[in-house]
Amino acid sequence: MTASSGFISEDEFFDEWAVQASLTGDLFDYRDVVDKSRANVWTIVESGDDLDETWYALPGFHFVNRLGYVMTARPWNDTTPDAIYFLDNR
Repeated sequence: MTASSGFISEDEFFDEWAVQASLTGDLFDYRDVVDKSRANVWTIVESGDDLDETWYALPGFHFVNRLGYVMTARPWNDTTPDAIYFLDNR
């Protein structure tokens, strides 16, 4: 997984999708979002590649390389691409 076109940009994800984390600013745990609308839950993952420190937001529930979850005010659908959550600009 590398940050490239085809992803929702980090700025667009936060501004247009209205990303919501916990009140402390941390990512949600599974137990915090399991009973929420699936279409508003995104899993934050790392790529698993030591050369790519970018974090990605994947629509829905995922478990591999999971760091936690966020929610969005705007629901995703089956054609929604993954998003960049934190871009590593090295």
